[in-house]
Amino acid sequence: MTGWDEQVAELEADFPGWHVWRSNAGRWWATRTGAVLRRQDLGTGRVMTVDADDVGSLRNHLLAQARLDHEVSGLVSSEEILNRF
Repeated sequence: MTGWDEQVAELEADFPGWHVWRSNAGRWWATRTGAVLRRQDLGTGRVMTVDADDVGSLRNHLLAQARLDHEVSGLVSSEEILNRF
């Protein structure tokens, strides 16, 4: 298993537009970078920040967000992400 820094770097490379970190309490977090979107601008199910108990669960949350991003806006980066997994 890789260290936390490597896991963070891998997630941020796999999911551009997200900043990832692990808290002192051991939870994994990711928040969107760039412009802050209002809740009504995100649409149903899309969020600015996600958290999880472990790195695998965080990856699943980010994949779900990428799918929603693609459905809402057809972002190329999200489509590329979905094709990788």
